[in-house]
Amino acid sequence: MKIIEGDLILKRDTIFNESLIVKGDIKGNFNLIVKGDLNCLNLNCSNLDCRNLNCRNLDFYAVAIAYNSFKCKSWKARRKNHIIKCLDGEIKLKGEDK
Repeated sequence: MKIIEGDLILKRDTIFNESLIVKGDIKGNFNLIVKGDLNCLNLNCSNLDCRNLNCRNLDFYAVAIAYNSFKCKSWKARRKNHIIKCLDGEIKLKGEDK
């Protein structure tokens, strides 16, 4: 598991072959692939692909896909024709009773 103590600034398309904890925000107009779990505060990237997503606020351009679980307080797509999907579960907004 990779732990980043501050913000992660994406300067190019980035792949992590392990779970990732970012104790700050993830920023950058690039693609992020996490081949494990992702846990962060605020996420702003072009496209996202991960196994389990847990963040406060999700801001993405066109595609956000999690395989098992998808939890966030809020999400916003910057493209009108976007895809947000959790393949094996539901998108659960924190604070909602479901």
